Amino acid sequence: MVNKIRPRIKKWREQGYPGVTGITKRLLQHWQDPEERKDRRFFFCQLEAIETLIWLTEAPEADRTGIDIQSDGGDFSRWCTKMATGSGKTIVMGMLIAWQVLNKVTNSKDTRFSKNILVVAPGLTVRNRLSVLNPFGKENYFEEFNIVPSGLMESCGKAR
Repeated sequence: MVNKIRPRIKKWREQGYPGVTGITKRLLQHWQDPEERKDRRFFFCQLEAIETLIWLTEAPEADRTGIDIQSDGGDFSRWCTKMATGSGKTIVMGMLIAWQVLNKVTNSKDTRFSKNILVVAPGLTVRNRLSVLNPFGKENYFEEFNIVPSGLMESCGKAR
């Protein structure tokens, strides 16, 4: 499936991400802006992971023709990414939270997005490590890694 999706995302990226919301476009530009990323550039795998999740949700239906990801039959869509140890999964989780929450706050009726976030961890050590995903925390990744553009952090704080 990955080999079918990657070229489509590349084309979608080259076309300027057609079909995405204004907030999503702003986030994608912010995450790739060399001026914003002077000190902390995101790895390609991080950008590819978040782009893939966004593409699965926001790309035009025609772009996703033939991509059939089976559901578990539950009430919620569940997406995942597979990333190597040390590749920045927690940062991608922060990007994912920002994308979801900021879109939901901007358009509360859009059912593709949520401001309610559930993070499941395998134990206390990992759970404590993931506290950086709390936008209210003093050492949160949203500010530390400049995940959220200036002026939008207050909206990101509406996450639950």
